[in-house]
Amino acid sequence: MKNSQLIKALAYERLSEAKILCDNNKYDGAFYLAGYSVELMLKMKICQHFGVDNLFDEDSKDTDKDSIASVRNAVKIHDIKRLLIFSGLKNKLDATKKNNIILMETHAYLIAGEKRCLWHEQVRYQPKGSQNPKHVQRLIELLPHNDGLLQWIEQS
Repeated sequence: MKNSQLIKALAYERLSEAKILCDNNKYDGAFYLAGYSVELMLKMKICQHFGVDNLFDEDSKDTDKDSIASVRNAVKIHDIKRLLIFSGLKNKLDATKKNNIILMETHAYLIAGEKRCLWHEQVRYQPKGSQNPKHVQRLIELLPHNDGLLQWIEQS
């Protein structure tokens, strides 16, 4: 991932792939890719937040390569809750979702697990039928919505 714009494009591509899977009743894979699109969008925002557009470019020729690599290692994670913190958006999301039903509903499907995030890297290993088809369909409708999480992350 060379820069934040490529990360953003990849986020929307993964969401497009999630929709294709969902349309073909492959809900487990669709859920994984939908959540991954959020992870990517948060990583795009982290690049902007830190002011390091090539933060996730491991082949960078940047003179601060070692410093960037140490930051990259800290944020090269798959935990949406922690990525929200690193992006500087956690508190803002907590406040905004109270007045945005789209964000509130998306939060419920992805993040609002009692002990941990409902979406996590390990969902890709769960057996077929682990995801509720109606929830996955709704999540994929919500994410690209004008008031949805992907747009909100991009504009915040």
